[in-house]
Amino acid sequence: MPWADRREIAFDYLCVTWFPPARDVADAISLAESVDTGGFEYEDGETANPPFTDIPLAPGKPYVRVYIPRARAELADTIGQVCDARGWTWTQSVVKSQDWASAWKTYYRPQIIGDGYAIVPAWYEESPEDASHTLWLDPGMAFGTGTHATTRMCLEALASMDLKGKRVLDVGAGSGILGLFAVLKGAAPAVLIEPDPVAVDAIFHNARLNSWTHRMTVIPGTLADLTIQPFDVICLNIVWDVIQAEWFRVQHYLAQRTTLLLSGLLAERRHDVKVMVSQTGQSIRRVEESDGWILAVVGHDSSQT
Repeated sequence: MPWADRREIAFDYLCVTWFPPARDVADAISLAESVDTGGFEYEDGETANPPFTDIPLAPGKPYVRVYIPRARAELADTIGQVCDARGWTWTQSVVKSQDWASAWKTYYRPQIIGDGYAIVPAWYEESPEDASHTLWLDPGMAFGTGTHATTRMCLEALASMDLKGKRVLDVGAGSGILGLFAVLKGAAPAVLIEPDPVAVDAIFHNARLNSWTHRMTVIPGTLADLTIQPFDVICLNIVWDVIQAEWFRVQHYLAQRTTLLLSGLLAERRHDVKVMVSQTGQSIRRVEESDGWILAVVGHDSSQT
């Protein structure tokens, strides 16, 4: 869903969305480009390319969306007239931009993880658990609040493990929630890898919130940017295409005994994960499922190979 520009939008504006048939998507985008709206958003309805092929985006339903200050309502009317002439369905609604910036925080509340640990939004004054069992988090625009099934399953798995003094690697760290939670549980060191600069900023912000900048290393990039070294626990909470592409590279970062948490996977990937893991001689200890997503806990023991 590309965003074509980042100019500031007025606080009170109109959201106009039109739904062209697949054959008219290019013309629908051209309409958005021809009007001065400060930017537009679209979905072409095509199946996503790697690494996003496991994210269900309802392919086959293209749309184009623009945001127009209410003071320029005549522009919305003009767009509507063009859509009517082309036979495209369209909708219009009023939106306030501050809703994007903060409204979601109303629904993000403290979460209790296994063994009495809590993930607490940074804007809360108190935690339901003591300081030694609390991770303060402000994800911003980065993925990883702990509410998504994939992240929560990984957190529960980490909560059940003895991580004191263990070397933990989080690949595709997002907000940093998994790596930071590992630090909370005593991991030393924790290395977090993340290519998105927005997410990297969120990781450093969350590390400062918890006073842990000295207990972790952040690699802005991919696994290829990390010097080969062994880790006791490796988290890959990303998507299937990335996990599959990086799997053989991951093998260079295994300790004698390593636990790997593979998530971000749709349940239909069970067999694919099993085949991939068997190719490198590891075994799946268990598979958990929640809301159509799975977590595969993989064990590596070089003494048995």
